[in-house]
Amino acid sequence: MDRARTTDGLDYRIRPITAADAAREREFIVNLSPESRHARFMYAMREPSPDLVHRLVEVDGVRHRALVAVIGSGEQERIIGVARYGADEHGPDCEFAVAVADDWQCRGVGTTLVRRLFADAARAGFGAIYGTMLADNARMLDLANHLGLEVEPWDGRQSTVRAVRRLRQ
Repeated sequence: MDRARTTDGLDYRIRPITAADAAREREFIVNLSPESRHARFMYAMREPSPDLVHRLVEVDGVRHRALVAVIGSGEQERIIGVARYGADEHGPDCEFAVAVADDWQCRGVGTTLVRRLFADAARAGFGAIYGTMLADNARMLDLANHLGLEVEPWDGRQSTVRAVRRLRQ
């Protein structure tokens, strides 16, 4: 488990997600604002299904990986951010997604999670990592630009854009 600090000096920890995090993952999603849930999943959802939660916490750590930012310990441990990647079914690349609890956004948690996730994806041998985001998701577009990802041009007609980072040449 790695220690990290927000830009305003609060400590949190980063670790891989496990199946034991199912209740925490569900609580994390439920406690996101409707806007943050929509930005992450790209559809309206009030509560995640048990099947969705299961798929989000059952990862192999190589082809599918998820890192959580947590505070507290034991029964009081709470997820404040999640970054994950999933391998393309038939290719050398993977797709990433990130979500941060509303009261922890714009404090460096997402940036730290994504940087560590990208390093893990590179070590796993992926050629590139990409994210599909809503074209009007200013925070994700800012994060993509901050991290130096190539964001495809938006023509005003599509609802999503893609941001890519090459992991190896």
